[in-house]
Amino acid sequence: MISQVSTDLPPAEDDLVIGFQKKDLIGLDMPHNDALVISIQIAQAIVNRIHGDEGSTANILQLVWMSLETKINKSARSLTGFNGAITVTVGTIDLDVYSPPVVSLQIFMVIDEVSPYNGILGRPWIGKIKSITSATHKKIRYPIPRGRCRPNQQ
Repeated sequence: MISQVSTDLPPAEDDLVIGFQKKDLIGLDMPHNDALVISIQIAQAIVNRIHGDEGSTANILQLVWMSLETKINKSARSLTGFNGAITVTVGTIDLDVYSPPVVSLQIFMVIDEVSPYNGILGRPWIGKIKSITSATHKKIRYPIPRGRCRPNQQ
C-alpha cells in the first residue's frame, strides 16, 4: 500500500475563488424564481434574452435574429427538452461569444422554433470560460486576467 507520493512538481496554487455576496442582491425583487437571462455579444450583434443555463448540454440560437444563414452547417438533429418535447435543429454555426476580455468560439445549434429566449448559453460556454452562475443573484462571474471577476448582468 502506498501512503505517500512524492513528485518534483511545485504545489499548485489555489484557483481564484469566485462567489456572490448579499450586496449582489441589491436592486433585485426578492424572492424570485426568474431564470438567469443576459445580454451578450455573439459575433457582431448584441443579443438580448440569452438564457445562461448550466442544465443545458448545448448552446442554442434562434434562427430569427441571425443574418448568418449562409454560414449555417445544415444538419437536422433532434433536441429533447426537459419536458420531453422534441425540436429539430436547422444546423450548427460556430460563432465568437464576447464576454470582455474573454472571447470564446462556440458551436451553436440553430433552431427555428418559438421560444421565450433568443438563445441558450449552456455548459459548453459556461465551462470554457470557467464561469460561475447564480440564478438567485442573476449574474455570471468568471476569472479574467489580473485575478479579478467581472459580473455579467441582465
